[in-house]
Amino acid sequence: MRTIASLAGVWVFAAAAGAALAAETAPQQERLTAMRTLLDAGLYAEASAAARQFIGGTRDDQAKTEALRILAVALRKQGEWRQAAKAYADLKDRYEKGSEFNVRYEAAAEVLAASPKGFYPPMAPPSGAETPRTLADDAVLDEALARVGEARAEKLKTVAAAMKKAATGKDVAAKFAEVIDGLAKARYLAPALPVAQDREAAEAAADALDRLEKEVGGNVRTRLAELEKAIVARNTVSTPQRKQLTECQDACQQMIAAEESFRETLRKVPGQGWLKGLGLGLASGKRTADYTRLHNTCRLLLAANMLR
Repeated sequence: MRTIASLAGVWVFAAAAGAALAAETAPQQERLTAMRTLLDAGLYAEASAAARQFIGGTRDDQAKTEALRILAVALRKQGEWRQAAKAYADLKDRYEKGSEFNVRYEAAAEVLAASPKGFYPPMAPPSGAETPRTLADDAVLDEALARVGEARAEKLKTVAAAMKKAATGKDVAAKFAEVIDGLAKARYLAPALPVAQDREAAEAAADALDRLEKEVGGNVRTRLAELEKAIVARNTVSTPQRKQLTECQDACQQMIAAEESFRETLRKVPGQGWLKGLGLGLASGKRTADYTRLHNTCRLLLAANMLR
């Protein structure tokens, strides 16, 4: 058991460590400011050298992240494409996966790794072009990132199309979420992507869920009508009937979960005042209510048998 004296010693040590870190932080900020000044002045070799030295000696994660950003930019400005690609790859790992900075730095690393001469292949200058711009230019990098975002959005059209043939509500909901989340990340790179693609995906998901309601809901309704008639006639539930009721109940529960997931993702579709989107949400709510009624019928029939 710690004594008051030992706890006081721990407090003194912690206070001393905190004071030391605070004392270290002030010069670090000054060094970071100096690095930014070198970068802004076009002294990229000096900025990258200072950043490397700083990264190796600091314990401050936030300061290290900023120094790594300066290093990545400086190396890119120097035309050190491979080293810059690695620096951007290291930088993206310092941010939460899927966040804007993580996505942008990951894409920058991808673009630079694919551009050993500083020209992103989809944007390679035409033969004989005068003074072509390289990825050292911020505007060129932004354009390359936009190309990556547009390409990723295009690939998501295949995922959206697959919803038309999805066999389960869970599959529809998962693919819809993949498309909408993927488009949100693509917009970190290409902000001008039209919202039409999101809305088309929402309509495709709604159509698929409506189709499944006719298949799954229709099947459950038919089976329940037959089961209820047989159960009332015999005044009991047999083991095979109990199994069928449980299967119907599970099918309804899975579709309820899929509809809830659909509406959650639908709320992420960008753009205000999309009236058709509101209608899709209301239709999903109606399907959910229908599944809930069927689910409750199964539960009541099973419960009635248990009470006998």
